[in-house]
Amino acid sequence: MLRSFVLLVLLYVFAPATFVNAQSWLASKPAGEKTIQISSVLTNDFLGDGKDRWKTGSLDVSLTFGGGDLRALPTKPWERYQLRVRSEIIAPANLTTPVINDRQYVGVLGLGLFTHFETNGYDVTYGGELVFVGENTGLGSLQKSIHEELDFAAPSATVLNNQIANAIYPTVHAGVSKNLYGTKSLLRPFVEAQAGAETFLRVGADVIFGKAMMNDFLLRDSVSGQLISHSKADDSKGIGFLLGADAAYVVDSNYLPNSGVSKLEKFRPRARAGVVYQALKFDAFYGVTWLGKEFASQPENQVVGSLNFRISF
Repeated sequence: MLRSFVLLVLLYVFAPATFVNAQSWLASKPAGEKTIQISSVLTNDFLGDGKDRWKTGSLDVSLTFGGGDLRALPTKPWERYQLRVRSEIIAPANLTTPVINDRQYVGVLGLGLFTHFETNGYDVTYGGELVFVGENTGLGSLQKSIHEELDFAAPSATVLNNQIANAIYPTVHAGVSKNLYGTKSLLRPFVEAQAGAETFLRVGADVIFGKAMMNDFLLRDSVSGQLISHSKADDSKGIGFLLGADAAYVVDSNYLPNSGVSKLEKFRPRARAGVVYQALKFDAFYGVTWLGKEFASQPENQVVGSLNFRISF
């Protein structure tokens, strides 16, 4: 199992780059044009506060294609496509003997299709996904196997037998952002709304300083909210620093019951910071995100960390 885990990490780091470099024979394109791209972002609380609890881990993988060169947005919807596959594990604070007022274990798998375009100076995205939750996702068994192999505390039968019920939630999501450029800085306010697995309205902003990511095609991580460079502009090189914050008003969450000891918090804030280094053949990003409480009996906030790499050969 340890070999499988190491292989999974290596695939996370190298597979996107391998796919991107293979695009020359997948699509006929002018020199330098980017017509197909894949990226991934790994978020885990081990990379943040070092504790294994609540929003404990996620992986987002996105493939985009269509709409011409990926370094610029088309002006019409459904010319640029983003196919996203994501997984997420949400757990009680104690994986072996959780307290009675903690949240249930949740395994989440999402498969979504979104479009991105620009209109009147605004970046717009919308689309939908199918969100699978419950024991049938297999994420509980996967976490148990990995933690046992690494000699970490593994989710007990008590925890895994108390997962939320198996279900499929059709979910729609839309967002609008605006790029405001300064001298070596980018301010990107945004608003987004979602209905389905979780229903919320979120408002926030991000600031990027330095020489990196200024003109890149950016995607947002679903858990941390970190901005990730999905398709890099030719002049995007050097070090960049990111700061961001947002707040969501949560109407409903199928990851939490609306009554009982783990009743959801309606107000859900996030704050984040990150650093990125971009070179011709290599990019590396690390960020930390402070997550506010998500349910009434949650005793404290938590901090998660996010990683993104790009390696070209």
